[in-house]
Amino acid sequence: MDALIRENAWFLTFWGVIVLLGAIEFLFPQFPENPDRARRWPTNFGLGILNGLIVSSVPVLSVGAAQWSADHGVGLLNWIAAPWWVALPCTLLVKSLGNYSFHLVSHRHPLLWRLHRVHHCDVHLDVSSALRTHPLEMIVSIAFILPVVVICGWPPIVLAVYESVEVFVNILTHANLRVPERAERYARLLLVTPGLHRLHHSPVQAETDSNYGNVFSFWDRLFGTYRGNAIEPGMTFRFGLDDVSRERAGDLGWQLRLPWGSGPA
Repeated sequence: MDALIRENAWFLTFWGVIVLLGAIEFLFPQFPENPDRARRWPTNFGLGILNGLIVSSVPVLSVGAAQWSADHGVGLLNWIAAPWWVALPCTLLVKSLGNYSFHLVSHRHPLLWRLHRVHHCDVHLDVSSALRTHPLEMIVSIAFILPVVVICGWPPIVLAVYESVEVFVNILTHANLRVPERAERYARLLLVTPGLHRLHHSPVQAETDSNYGNVFSFWDRLFGTYRGNAIEPGMTFRFGLDDVSRERAGDLGWQLRLPWGSGPA
């Protein structure tokens, strides 16, 4: 029963944040160009609905795995009986590094890129873009993180809080929000901001292959994948992939078939 309550709470929180930020970006957009919602939203929200149960269960599964590890004394932090002031930074650092690594590999491994490129096909960026994930990529990401949770033995409460922040930041960084320049400049010293993540969704490969962090920006700085500015600043910013047309990017069925090849783009 408790697991069902947690799962429903995650589901409602996730969609509540989507609605709230969607309303804000409608009033204060960073990019006023036509977002082409009639073409994009059926695909993005269609993928979101398909992934809804998976997305809402990810935090429940990971926290459940952490609770199982704690109850059975499994995992590194449980073996050494780490105090909270050791467990807290270890959980934040290793979990964020794991997310960074999986994201980077999703760009560089041909098979994973076949799945992940569905997310990058979107020709505009708003809160609906955060929903645009191929169902198989969601399943692969779960299969990747659950063993890490058990091996590390992360405290369930710390992991639950981090997962909550991660969900919010993921939606926020995709939102078409107007962020004050000063706030953007200072926030990106530590965190992934909407401005940094917009570069990651550029069709220019050097920009696409940068800024892999989900919450923190320091992993990109440390491993040399950080990019703070567009290669050609001042030009109209573009999103999507040049080898996938706007029509194909807005076709839900074609996007679901994309990892296996769907003919000419």
